[in-house]
Amino acid sequence: MPQTLFGAGFLRLESAMAAREQVQNVYASNIANADTPNYKADTRSFADFFAEKRGGVATGHLARTNPRHLDISPSSSVFGGVFHHDTGALRMDGNTVDTRKEMTQMAENQMMHELNMQIIKGRLTGMGNVIKAGSR
Repeated sequence: MPQTLFGAGFLRLESAMAAREQVQNVYASNIANADTPNYKADTRSFADFFAEKRGGVATGHLARTNPRHLDISPSSSVFGGVFHHDTGALRMDGNTVDTRKEMTQMAENQMMHELNMQIIKGRLTGMGNVIKAGSR
């Protein structure tokens, strides 16, 4: 992992922010398509996007030990693919979007985004204080 002025913690926070943005787009897309016949809700989660941003999967990097295994490197088509509800209750029109669930998850994701921003702001404020103290 490359060394930066801010360290690995800031890289994780950056990855988390990008993943929060992507998952917010998933919820928005699902809600926008709530009345689209036969639309299958995208079920990708923050963990999916965060693992992708970190260059692997949630449990670490997977090695392709057999040529018949799927290639799940971050550049493969598996990452960024669309995952749909398989067990979701289908409505009469075949749509699987649960608007209440999507809105709840969207609100939770927004709160986590704001928390992440507060953590970043606190770290930057702390660095600024160190710089100010060092110039005295």
